[in-house]
Parts: sequence; C-alpha cells; structure tokens
Amino acid sequence: MLGPQATLQTSQPTRQVPAGKRLAYAANQVAINMLWQAFNAVAVYFYVTNLHVSAVAISSGMIAYGVLNALFNLLAGHISDRTHTRWGRRIPYIAGCSLPFALSFFFLFSPPSLGQTGLLCYFFGMTLVFDLSFTFTALNAGALYPEMFVTERDRVYVSALQQLFGIVGLIAGVALAKSLGETLGWRSMGLVFGAIGILSMYVSLYGSFERKDTRESPFGWREALSATFRNRRFLVYVAASFLVQFTTTLFTSASSFYTTYVIRLTPMQNSLFLGGIFVVAMPLSFVWARAAVRFSSARSLCLSILVYALVELSLLVDRNPVSLLCTGLALGVPIAGFMVLLNVLLAEVIDIDAVRTGRRREGMYLGVNGCIVRLGMSLQYAVMAVFFALSGYRSGASIQSSGTILGFRVLLGLVPLIFLLTAFMFMLLYIRMGKEPVVKATEAASSST
Repeated sequence: MLGPQATLQTSQPTRQVPAGKRLAYAANQVAINMLWQAFNAVAVYFYVTNLHVSAVAISSGMIAYGVLNALFNLLAGHISDRTHTRWGRRIPYIAGCSLPFALSFFFLFSPPSLGQTGLLCYFFGMTLVFDLSFTFTALNAGALYPEMFVTERDRVYVSALQQLFGIVGLIAGVALAKSLGETLGWRSMGLVFGAIGILSMYVSLYGSFERKDTRESPFGWREALSATFRNRRFLVYVAASFLVQFTTTLFTSASSFYTTYVIRLTPMQNSLFLGGIFVVAMPLSFVWARAAVRFSSARSLCLSILVYALVELSLLVDRNPVSLLCTGLALGVPIAGFMVLLNVLLAEVIDIDAVRTGRRREGMYLGVNGCIVRLGMSLQYAVMAVFFALSGYRSGASIQSSGTILGFRVLLGLVPLIFLLTAFMFMLLYIRMGKEPVVKATEAASSST
C-alpha cells in the first residue's frame, strides 16, 4: 500500500509486530473516525434544527473557534515530541485523553435546559473539551504508526487494517448518527457512540508500544517550526490536503441539510445514502492502494480529486432519492482514494524529513498538518455562515424557500469544484518535484542500518 515511499528503519534489529497487536492498534480508527465524523455531520444540525440555536451565530462562532483549534494542533504536536516519561511520548496522552474524548461527545448531545444564549455557550464549551481531547488522542495515536511499524510489510498490513476500521467508524459516524438521533433520541445516540469510542481506544492501547531507539533530543519550538516549513514537499502536500479535506468536511456538515430540505430522505434512506459511500469505499481502498504502487500515490490522488469533482456536480441536478443514492455510491470511489493516499503521502514526507534532520518528528508534522487542515473548519463555517445569511435560511422551518434550496445545491455541487481544481494543481506541482529526494532518503536510511 505504501508503494515506493521511503521507509526509515531504526538502528536496532526489528521483529515483525504480532498480528494481534497490529489488529488491536488499528481499532483506534473506529473511535477517531466515528466520533469526529458524527460531530461534523450532526452537531450543528442538532443545535440548529432541534434546539433552534441561530444558524448564523453558531456558524460565525465556529469560524473563530476553528482558528483557535488549529493552534491547539501545533501545540499538541510539539508537546508530544518533547514529552519523556517512563511510558513513552505518545501513550500517556492516549490513555489520559480517551475518556474525556468520549464523555464530551455524550454531553454535547445531552444539553441542559437553557435559553438560546446558554445553549450557544454550552455548545462551544463542550466542543472545546471534545476537540482538545480529540486532538491529543488522535494526534498521538497517529504519531505511533510510523514509529511502531518500521518494515514495509507491517506498514502495508496495518494501513489496510486502519482503512477497514476507519470505514466502519465513518459509516457509523456519518451514516448512522442522524438516523439514530432521530429514532432513538440524541442523548441515546451520544451514549452509544461514546461507549463504543472509549472501548475501541482502550483496545488499541493493548497493541500500542514505543521504541526506545526513536527518542532523540527534540527540536525547540522555533527550530521545529522552521524545519517543518522549510520542507517544500510538505508544504505542497499540506496545501492539497487542506483543500481536499475542506470539501469533504463541507459535504459532511451540509449533507444533513441537503437531505432534509433539497431531497427529503427518510432516516433509513439517509443511512443508505451516506453509508453507501463507505460500503463502496471499503473494497476500493485496496484498488487505490494497487494504483498507488503502480502509478505513484501522487498521480493516483490527482485522479481521485478529478473523480470527486465530477461526481459532486451531480448534486446540482439530482431530483429524487434514487438518483441521490446513486450519487452517494459514486462518491465512495474517490473517497476511498483520499482515505488511503493522503496518509501514504504524509508518511512519505515524514520519513524523508527524519533522514534529513536525524529526528523523528511525527508529532510536529501531524500537528502542523492538523493545524492547517483545521483552518479548513473556519473556512467551511465561513462559507456556511455566508450561505445561511444570504440564502434566507430559517432555523427550525420544515420547508425552505426555493432560493435556499438552490443555495444548498450550489454549496455542495459547485463550490467544492473551485477548491478541488486548486488541489489538483498542487498535486501536479508535487509530481513535478520528482522522486529523487525519495530515492536518496531511502538509500540513506538503508545505509544507516
């Protein structure tokens, strides 16, 4: 699955990680994907449509919050790289933050009886706790992957397992959150999801470990940032990743409104629409992996971006549940590519940097990547705030105006095209950089073992 990327070996002989450990570690993707995607899919929807909090107020607040949260990622990555305990750099944060990660999700959907202002403050307070604990949990779990699995065989196998567990979490978070909330009740949905989340995180700790030979002397804050932003390959990668993930997050957040006001779906149809995306993505993730090996990860990502742009245009013209369900199935094709290829390219960038600097800095790279991608949340909510303000959207109304409905079509079918074409141009630039740095990094890593 990793294709021709550089794989940095440690200085000590390594043994293949047991299958049970690999399986357990990959289970964290259930919690990370399920809770985060459910938050994106229905948190704003729940507070706007069920609790009648102002859509403009909550979207505007999320713009400022997204900027603040982006800085949390930088801080979390740097703190993680500089942590030294008897239990390691990453594992203490996973163990300590997994519980508040799950509990805050439950409390987010169990608000007390408050007025509109009180509910708005409660939403942002719970979101802050949820997002902080998510950042420290997900970042450190992801930082373990390049360190724990240093052989190509382990990396390929574990990456495949991560996609499998991740898609299960995505299906639950994106496809089931709304339907379960509307049938079982939002509090019950939060309880079920939170319980599954905490279970999968602590199961993953059984398969987690840290290698002592990767605990180098870390960079200082300024030096770490400077070294990261001097990596041109990373800058080009993260620009493309930002734009791609902005469009997918926008789709996740706005799709609940689309299936309520544009093409009305029943809870079951909504689950089929969103779940179908990931049912298709599950087997196709292996197809994209083979494409990455044969044609390179960067070229394969270019293709997935183009396919995604073409399929999203269908949302401009879909007129009934059947056509919308077909669009959902088609979206699974490029989504599978994003899930596999973005991780592969980031791992390649991290390994090359480790050879160049002599330090493994997964935390800082994931933190900077998370910071930039989280800025996409601010952009996403800025776009939604403008839409809510200009389209005449009425909070809590069962029927919206024709202008609002047309706005939802443009928001999901046309706006993403601009960002996706820009991402495509960045990936062409990445390809033009060539493979020479990757080859040199691989040779340097081999000569050091």
